[in-house]
Amino acid sequence: MKRNWKSSNQSWRSPTQVNWRFFDRRRALGLGVGLDDGDELVRQKKPVFIDFEASSLSQFSWPIEVGIAWLEGKRVVSESKLIHPRPEWPEDDWNPVSEEVHGIPRADLDGANSADDVVSWLLEAIAGRTLVSDAPEFDQRWLDRLLGGPGPQIDDFDRVLWMAFSHEDGTIAPGRLNKAYKNRLTRQTIHRAGDDAAGLCYAWRAGLGK
Repeated sequence: MKRNWKSSNQSWRSPTQVNWRFFDRRRALGLGVGLDDGDELVRQKKPVFIDFEASSLSQFSWPIEVGIAWLEGKRVVSESKLIHPRPEWPEDDWNPVSEEVHGIPRADLDGANSADDVVSWLLEAIAGRTLVSDAPEFDQRWLDRLLGGPGPQIDDFDRVLWMAFSHEDGTIAPGRLNKAYKNRLTRQTIHRAGDDAAGLCYAWRAGLGK
């Protein structure tokens, strides 16, 4: 028998603070629920963790590598691609200090995937998923620059952890948070997009207890 969500869930149509907290928590866990155009219950996909390396940290900087990671069961899957710069991206923004950090020579980008190809791959991989980064203020800029306009909103890793690993009444679940952050601290930051995105996903997995 099909359940009538229209009639039985009117309370969710005028949500209280507790209702919003419930939905925010489920979205963070990839268990988000809502109604589609036909008022049928739908469920969101689990989050994808994203990281970029860039030409510099300036406001004119452009992405040189993007990496994503997600959970398939208990397994962390990560992928990354170098990005051939678009002609309009300022070449003089290349920063040797940033190159020392990520270790990607400028010449390596000449044979990299075109920005358009990377966009196609990325949008297919992240379709319908929540994007999570530990530096959304930078990664959002580079995602938007790669796409040539405003892209999907990237959520903050710490905010998502606290939202996901809290109880329904809003109090935190310190055991899960401790496991996530302990895993995060024990993993070295490589400053390569795929590895760093995977590091976030490993911390997430630890918090989930998988």
